Amino acid sequence: MGQERSGGLRGKDRLIVALDVPTHERAFEMVERLDNVSFFKVGLELFLAGDVLGFIKNLQERRAGRGGVFLDLKLSGDIGNTIARFVERCGELNVKFITLVESAALAITAKTIETAREARGDRKYPKLLMVPLLSSLNADDLRSARGEKLDPTEYIVERGGAMLERGCDGLIVSGGAIGACRERFPEADIVSPGIRPAGAAADDHKRSATPGEAIGLGADYLVVGRPVLNARDPRAAAQGIMDEIDAALEPRMSAPA
Repeated sequence: MGQERSGGLRGKDRLIVALDVPTHERAFEMVERLDNVSFFKVGLELFLAGDVLGFIKNLQERRAGRGGVFLDLKLSGDIGNTIARFVERCGELNVKFITLVESAALAITAKTIETAREARGDRKYPKLLMVPLLSSLNADDLRSARGEKLDPTEYIVERGGAMLERGCDGLIVSGGAIGACRERFPEADIVSPGIRPAGAAADDHKRSATPGEAIGLGADYLVVGRPVLNARDPRAAAQGIMDEIDAALEPRMSAPA
Protein backbone atom coordinates (compact mmCIF):
# COMPACT_ATOMS: atom_id res chain seq x y z
CA MET A 1 0.00 0.00 0.00
CA GLY A 2 1.06 3.66 -0.13
CA GLN A 3 2.46 3.49 3.38
CA GLU A 4 4.44 0.34 2.58
CA ARG A 5 5.90 1.90 -0.56
CA SER A 6 6.95 4.95 1.44
CA GLY A 7 7.58 2.99 4.63
CA GLY A 8 11.32 3.65 4.72
CA LEU A 9 10.97 7.39 4.22
CA ARG A 10 11.56 9.84 7.04
CA GLY A 11 10.30 13.36 7.58
CA LYS A 12 12.85 14.95 5.24
CA ASP A 13 11.49 12.83 2.38
CA ARG A 14 7.80 13.28 3.20
CA LEU A 15 7.62 17.07 3.60
CA ILE A 16 6.86 18.90 0.35
CA VAL A 17 7.34 22.66 0.63
CA ALA A 18 5.11 24.64 -1.75
CA LEU A 19 7.12 27.31 -3.58
CA ASP A 20 4.16 29.69 -3.77
CA VAL A 21 6.18 32.79 -4.63
CA PRO A 22 5.81 35.13 -7.62
CA THR A 23 9.24 34.86 -9.28
CA HIS A 24 11.88 32.28 -10.09
CA GLU A 25 14.44 34.35 -8.20
CA ARG A 26 12.37 34.27 -4.99
CA ALA A 27 11.85 30.55 -5.41
CA PHE A 28 15.56 29.81 -5.78
CA GLU A 29 16.33 32.02 -2.77
CA MET A 30 13.88 29.95 -0.71
CA VAL A 31 15.34 26.68 -1.97
CA GLU A 32 18.79 27.87 -0.89
CA ARG A 33 17.49 28.76 2.58
CA LEU A 34 15.72 25.42 2.87
CA ASP A 35 18.82 23.29 2.44
CA ASN A 36 17.29 20.71 4.81
CA VAL A 37 14.27 20.16 2.51
CA SER A 38 14.46 17.70 -0.39
CA PHE A 39 10.97 17.95 -1.96
CA PHE A 40 9.31 21.04 -3.44
CA LYS A 41 5.94 21.79 -5.05
CA VAL A 42 5.70 24.08 -8.06
CA GLY A 43 2.23 25.51 -8.69
CA LEU A 44 0.27 28.12 -10.56
CA GLU A 45 2.11 31.10 -9.07
CA LEU A 46 5.42 30.03 -10.60
CA PHE A 47 3.60 28.90 -13.74
CA LEU A 48 2.44 32.51 -14.16
CA ALA A 49 6.05 33.65 -13.77
CA GLY A 50 6.73 31.91 -17.09
CA ASP A 51 8.66 28.89 -18.39
CA VAL A 52 7.73 26.62 -15.50
CA LEU A 53 9.40 23.59 -17.11
CA GLY A 54 12.57 25.63 -17.56
CA PHE A 55 12.42 26.52 -13.88
CA ILE A 56 12.13 22.84 -12.94
CA LYS A 57 15.05 21.93 -15.22
CA ASN A 58 17.17 24.62 -13.54
CA LEU A 59 16.07 23.43 -10.10
CA GLN A 60 16.98 19.82 -10.88
CA GLU A 61 20.36 20.85 -12.25
CA ARG A 62 21.16 22.95 -9.18
CA ARG A 63 20.33 20.03 -6.92
CA ALA A 64 22.09 17.50 -9.17
CA GLY A 65 18.81 15.62 -9.55
CA ARG A 66 18.46 15.02 -5.80
CA GLY A 67 15.09 15.34 -4.12
CA GLY A 68 11.60 15.46 -5.59
CA VAL A 69 9.45 17.87 -7.56
CA PHE A 70 5.65 17.97 -7.48
CA LEU A 71 4.15 19.97 -10.36
CA ASP A 72 0.69 21.07 -9.24
CA LEU A 73 -1.17 22.60 -12.19
CA LYS A 74 -4.37 20.54 -11.72
CA LEU A 75 -4.22 19.44 -15.31
CA SER A 76 -7.45 18.18 -16.87
CA GLY A 77 -9.57 18.36 -19.96
CA ASP A 78 -7.09 19.59 -22.59
CA ILE A 79 -6.64 17.84 -25.92
CA GLY A 80 -4.80 14.54 -25.78
CA ASN A 81 -1.69 15.68 -27.68
CA THR A 82 -1.12 18.58 -25.27
CA ILE A 83 -1.49 16.38 -22.20
CA ALA A 84 0.73 13.67 -23.66
CA ARG A 85 3.55 16.09 -24.46
CA PHE A 86 3.26 17.67 -21.02
CA VAL A 87 3.53 14.30 -19.28
CA GLU A 88 6.47 13.29 -21.47
CA ARG A 89 8.34 16.50 -20.59
CA CYS A 90 7.65 15.94 -16.89
CA GLY A 91 9.07 12.44 -17.23
CA GLU A 92 12.19 13.78 -18.93
CA LEU A 93 12.62 16.22 -16.02
CA ASN A 94 12.11 13.47 -13.41
CA VAL A 95 9.05 15.17 -11.92
CA LYS A 96 7.68 12.84 -9.25
CA PHE A 97 4.03 13.98 -8.99
CA ILE A 98 1.61 15.88 -11.20
CA THR A 99 -2.02 16.67 -10.41
CA LEU A 100 -5.12 15.73 -12.35
CA VAL A 101 -8.17 17.45 -10.88
CA GLU A 102 -11.67 15.96 -10.97
CA SER A 103 -13.39 19.21 -11.85
CA ALA A 104 -14.47 18.34 -15.37
CA ALA A 105 -17.07 15.79 -16.40
CA LEU A 106 -16.10 12.24 -15.47
CA ALA A 107 -15.64 11.17 -19.09
CA ILE A 108 -13.26 14.07 -19.76
CA THR A 109 -11.20 13.47 -16.64
CA ALA A 110 -11.06 9.72 -17.29
CA LYS A 111 -9.75 10.39 -20.80
CA THR A 112 -7.14 12.74 -19.35
CA ILE A 113 -5.90 9.99 -17.03
CA GLU A 114 -5.83 7.45 -19.85
CA THR A 115 -3.84 9.80 -22.07
CA ALA A 116 -1.40 10.67 -19.27
CA ARG A 117 -0.75 7.01 -18.45
CA GLU A 118 -0.13 6.19 -22.09
CA ALA A 119 2.30 9.10 -22.38
CA ARG A 120 4.16 7.98 -19.25
CA GLY A 121 4.66 4.54 -20.73
CA ASP A 122 6.97 2.31 -18.73
CA ARG A 123 8.30 5.15 -16.59
CA LYS A 124 7.55 5.09 -12.87
CA TYR A 125 7.19 8.89 -12.83
CA PRO A 126 5.44 11.24 -12.93
CA LYS A 127 2.80 9.70 -10.71
CA LEU A 128 -0.69 10.98 -11.45
CA LEU A 129 -2.59 12.48 -8.53
CA MET A 130 -6.23 13.52 -8.38
CA VAL A 131 -7.90 16.19 -6.24
CA PRO A 132 -11.38 14.94 -5.23
CA LEU A 133 -12.15 18.16 -3.31
CA LEU A 134 -10.07 21.26 -2.68
CA SER A 135 -9.11 21.78 0.96
CA SER A 136 -10.69 25.25 0.77
CA LEU A 137 -14.15 23.63 0.44
CA ASN A 138 -16.36 21.94 3.04
CA ALA A 139 -19.96 20.75 3.50
CA ASP A 140 -21.32 24.28 2.98
CA ASP A 141 -19.86 24.22 -0.53
CA LEU A 142 -21.19 20.78 -1.47
CA ARG A 143 -24.83 20.34 -2.36
CA SER A 144 -26.72 17.73 -4.31
CA ALA A 145 -28.97 18.53 -7.25
CA ARG A 146 -31.80 18.76 -4.71
CA GLY A 147 -29.95 21.35 -2.65
CA GLU A 148 -29.00 19.00 0.19
CA LYS A 149 -25.59 19.32 1.82
CA LEU A 150 -23.24 16.45 1.04
CA ASP A 151 -20.77 14.94 3.49
CA PRO A 152 -17.25 15.94 2.32
CA THR A 153 -15.59 12.68 3.38
CA GLU A 154 -18.17 10.54 1.61
CA TYR A 155 -17.86 12.73 -1.47
CA ILE A 156 -14.06 12.49 -1.44
CA VAL A 157 -14.06 8.71 -1.06
CA GLU A 158 -16.61 8.27 -3.85
CA ARG A 159 -14.96 10.62 -6.32
CA GLY A 160 -11.47 9.49 -5.37
CA GLY A 161 -12.43 5.88 -5.89
CA ALA A 162 -13.80 6.63 -9.34
CA MET A 163 -10.53 8.24 -10.41
CA LEU A 164 -8.35 5.51 -8.90
CA GLU A 165 -10.37 2.92 -10.80
CA ARG A 166 -9.58 4.81 -13.98
CA GLY A 167 -5.85 4.80 -13.39
CA CYS A 168 -4.70 7.56 -11.03
CA ASP A 169 -1.82 6.63 -8.72
CA GLY A 170 -2.97 8.63 -5.72
CA LEU A 171 -5.12 11.31 -4.17
CA ILE A 172 -4.71 14.80 -2.75
CA VAL A 173 -6.69 14.62 0.49
CA SER A 174 -6.84 16.86 3.57
CA GLY A 175 -8.17 16.72 7.12
CA GLY A 176 -10.21 13.85 8.49
CA ALA A 177 -10.84 12.37 5.03
CA ILE A 178 -7.23 11.11 5.03
CA GLY A 179 -8.13 8.24 7.34
CA ALA A 180 -11.20 7.22 5.34
CA CYS A 181 -9.19 7.18 2.11
CA ARG A 182 -6.30 5.25 3.65
CA GLU A 183 -8.73 2.61 4.90
CA ARG A 184 -10.62 2.40 1.61
CA PHE A 185 -7.61 2.70 -0.73
CA PRO A 186 -4.62 1.04 0.97
CA GLU A 187 -2.60 0.93 -2.26
CA ALA A 188 -2.94 4.62 -3.15
CA ASP A 189 -0.40 7.36 -2.55
CA ILE A 190 -1.98 9.99 -0.31
CA VAL A 191 -0.59 13.52 -0.42
CA SER A 192 -2.09 15.92 2.09
CA PRO A 193 -2.33 19.73 1.81
CA GLY A 194 -3.96 21.90 4.45
CA ILE A 195 -1.20 21.08 6.94
CA ARG A 196 -0.96 23.53 9.79
CA PRO A 197 1.32 23.16 12.84
CA ALA A 198 -0.46 23.52 16.17
CA GLY A 199 -1.37 27.16 16.77
CA ALA A 200 -0.93 28.22 13.14
CA ALA A 201 -3.71 30.00 11.27
CA ALA A 202 -5.80 27.80 8.97
CA ASP A 203 -5.75 30.52 6.27
CA ASP A 204 -8.10 29.45 3.44
CA HIS A 205 -8.08 25.75 4.33
CA LYS A 206 -11.45 24.61 5.71
CA ARG A 207 -10.25 21.06 6.32
CA SER A 208 -6.81 21.00 7.91
CA ALA A 209 -4.63 18.82 10.17
CA THR A 210 -1.37 19.10 12.06
CA PRO A 211 1.61 17.21 10.61
CA GLY A 212 1.35 14.55 13.30
CA GLU A 213 -2.38 14.12 12.79
CA ALA A 214 -2.05 13.74 9.02
CA ILE A 215 0.70 11.14 9.28
CA GLY A 216 -1.24 9.31 11.99
CA LEU A 217 -4.29 9.16 9.71
CA GLY A 218 -2.23 7.61 6.93
CA ALA A 219 -0.86 10.39 4.70
CA ASP A 220 2.33 9.54 2.81
CA TYR A 221 3.43 13.09 2.01
CA LEU A 222 2.53 16.51 3.45
CA VAL A 223 2.39 19.76 1.48
CA VAL A 224 3.16 22.91 3.49
CA GLY A 225 3.46 26.43 2.14
CA ARG A 226 2.80 29.55 4.19
CA PRO A 227 3.73 28.14 7.63
CA VAL A 228 7.24 27.64 6.22
CA LEU A 229 7.54 30.45 3.66
CA ASN A 230 6.22 33.14 6.04
CA ALA A 231 8.11 31.97 9.10
CA ARG A 232 10.81 34.18 10.59
CA ASP A 233 13.19 31.24 10.14
CA PRO A 234 11.86 29.06 7.28
CA ARG A 235 14.56 26.43 7.75
CA ALA A 236 13.71 25.99 11.43
CA ALA A 237 9.98 25.90 10.65
CA ALA A 238 10.53 23.15 8.08
CA GLN A 239 12.73 21.21 10.49
CA GLY A 240 10.06 21.40 13.18
CA ILE A 241 7.51 19.88 10.79
CA MET A 242 9.92 17.12 9.76
CA ASP A 243 10.64 16.34 13.40
CA GLU A 244 6.90 16.10 14.07
CA ILE A 245 6.51 13.75 11.11
CA ASP A 246 9.31 11.53 12.45
CA ALA A 247 7.73 11.46 15.90
CA ALA A 248 4.38 10.42 14.38
CA LEU A 249 6.14 7.71 12.35
CA GLU A 250 7.93 6.24 15.36
CA PRO A 251 5.19 3.75 16.38
CA ARG A 252 5.02 2.51 12.80
CA MET A 253 8.80 2.20 12.49
CA SER A 254 9.17 0.33 15.77
CA ALA A 255 6.24 -2.07 15.17
CA PRO A 256 7.20 -5.73 14.58
CA ALA A 257 7.37 -6.70 10.90
